[in-house]
Amino acid sequence: YPYNVHFQAFKPGETYNWYVTVDNVSGGNWSFKVDDKIYPLNDRSVDITNNSSLMPSQVKNLEVSNNIMSFLRFDIPSSITDSHKIKLNLVIDGESTLNGGIAFYEYGQTGWGENQDNKNIGIIDHSLGATIATLTALDNGTIVWDNGTAVSLDNGTVLSIDLTDNITSYGGEYSVAIRVLETTDKVTFFSKEKLLTDGKHSNGVNYGKGYAPQKNVWPNISFQ
Repeated sequence: YPYNVHFQAFKPGETYNWYVTVDNVSGGNWSFKVDDKIYPLNDRSVDITNNSSLMPSQVKNLEVSNNIMSFLRFDIPSSITDSHKIKLNLVIDGESTLNGGIAFYEYGQTGWGENQDNKNIGIIDHSLGATIATLTALDNGTIVWDNGTAVSLDNGTVLSIDLTDNITSYGGEYSVAIRVLETTDKVTFFSKEKLLTDGKHSNGVNYGKGYAPQKNVWPNISFQ
């Protein structure tokens, strides 16, 4: 067993190399690359008019519509610096209806989740913080960001929101909330519960149902 264990804060996207020698016997050279993104600790859609505890549930998407908001909680690595470009990335799931728009907010609550306690996301305070970004529908049907950049809401489209100026403290939690601007608006994103086959076998059998994560569409925060 080792006499000592070394802990190190690794930088996103970096490659690290090391070697081990024991009693003059080399274990060879090893290398690994650190991922350049993180996934949510928790993400959940909430009917904010219901005010009741939510049970843990593997819902494959995050709905944003009238009275329904989506919340995402991340643990920002301590190795991040102010030289990193930080982005929240979400993938559209299905068709969207946008007559007003959707807005992204900072959410100041920490430690929330789906445990049956006073931090349950169904009953915790849903007050929102500062607005991060807004996506608005124009009269001609074009969807634009605050800066006027047009974007598509087609199925499978990736929406990227710049969080560089919002996340300035590293090594702690950061949460985002999303809500619609009009009661008729509805947008759905994939959640971190999205699976390759959503637990269904292509031949309808009751075994080998493919409970494998489809991480390429999961919400994430990337660092560049």
